[in-house]
Amino acid sequence: MDILVSAILGDLVSRSASFVISKYFQQQPGIGKILQRLQSVLLRIDIIVEEAEARHITNQGMLRQLKMLQQGMYRGHYVLDALRFQAILDEEEGDEEMSHSSSAVSKSSPIKRLRFSRTRSGSSNREALLFGTNSNMREELHRMVDTLEDTVAGMKEFLFFLELYPRILRQPYGTYLLLDNCMFGRQMERERVLNFLLPPGTTSDLAVLPIVGPIRVGKSTLVEYVCRDERVRDGFSMILFFPEGSLRDEGVIDLKRNNNNGFVRYQNSASQNRLLIIVEIAEDINEGTWRRLKSSATSMTPCGGSKIIITSRSDRIVNLGTTEALRLDFLPPEAFWHFFKSLAFGSTNPDEQPKLATMAMEIALEQRQDFTSAHIVAGILRANINARFWRTILECVRAYKRTNLLLFDQHPYFRLRVDEPVYYWTLEKSRRYFLICNYHQSDSTESVPKISVQDILLGRGGTLPYGEFEALSWRSSIPPYYNYMVSCKMQAPRLTVGRKRRVHQEEQHFI
Repeated sequence: MDILVSAILGDLVSRSASFVISKYFQQQPGIGKILQRLQSVLLRIDIIVEEAEARHITNQGMLRQLKMLQQGMYRGHYVLDALRFQAILDEEEGDEEMSHSSSAVSKSSPIKRLRFSRTRSGSSNREALLFGTNSNMREELHRMVDTLEDTVAGMKEFLFFLELYPRILRQPYGTYLLLDNCMFGRQMERERVLNFLLPPGTTSDLAVLPIVGPIRVGKSTLVEYVCRDERVRDGFSMILFFPEGSLRDEGVIDLKRNNNNGFVRYQNSASQNRLLIIVEIAEDINEGTWRRLKSSATSMTPCGGSKIIITSRSDRIVNLGTTEALRLDFLPPEAFWHFFKSLAFGSTNPDEQPKLATMAMEIALEQRQDFTSAHIVAGILRANINARFWRTILECVRAYKRTNLLLFDQHPYFRLRVDEPVYYWTLEKSRRYFLICNYHQSDSTESVPKISVQDILLGRGGTLPYGEFEALSWRSSIPPYYNYMVSCKMQAPRLTVGRKRRVHQEEQHFI
């Protein structure tokens, strides 16, 4: 009944809404009507997704449907925002203020060549929404809206079963606070891990779930989030954690004595004798070490029921699993824009600040789905809702990309993904860049540097030390509450005169 009432209200809102965007496309026959349909169907999807995210859904089929609906929602809002912001830019091109700030928001802006992800025939690929060609844009929009409308029309059974699931008790946070204090975009993956752990197994064989994904994609966060579930803690007598690099390649592994550089994350004497072992490795694990770990776990729990979750950046661990591996990847650009927009604007409505939203969208595109950079830059923007300041940040982000492309022939986003040094921007005029040359994380109980990356970016750290020093990049507000640190050098870029810039094939989509 709640969903039905919400749907009726959403329909009334969609009928009475003033589709401002359509007036900018009156000269393009048919596009205005398609955009009205898009905004109308998005209102319905927003209602369904909000209701579903407030329910504790356990069925994997329904979770897949929800993820498909979320992806459509993010894609639709992404395109709608891009077109609305571009329309505002086009309308104000002759305005003196905009011409004065053309260095920040210009005709060469990536907003004029936004891309969105699409999945066809089971394979994911990127396709451009070409704003410069009316026929192509109309065709792409029409296809997307038809798909969304068909998706919503096929959700009747989903809505029926949704009512059967209990609500998740939450405090009334704002959107950006909610995103800042929970995992974003991992609901289906969370339930997949929970289904592996619950109920605990009864066979003597160890059950093993491999989780594979690139560095800093959220593997540790996902596992920690699941391990804090009371049902998981009630089902295992002990949760043992082996962080990256803790398992030695030689020697006897004796879990009873716990002398192998691992530590007990949780202990429950009331539960039956079942172990949950979390193993983090960078690439691969020595075969002998893996065999000894499994042997020790089996000897400790002869009645069976113990389980292992092993996480890695490499596909080499896939064969260690007794069940299909769970693969994590970075968010698609559409979902990342939703995430970044919420963090950057906070409680401010982006629709009321279209110029700021235009700049925020380009900044988000340059972040390339990097959660750490998103939190740092969005926090800086949110603390100063000012067009001139945001324009300055945008200019710095653009120059930062250009500089690293010239120096390394590679977008800084790809270098950050593999922990390669990058020159990062700063607002301090005497020092426009500083070098980040090492990345590492620590537990929340460990001490952190007094200097933060935000201090360096804003030039408020006072006298910065010479040579290499440590700085706090970001402190996560969700489990496992890691502190992310970087090693920095206040060093100017050393450009090579006449160096020919090459663009890697993998980067051509982004540049």
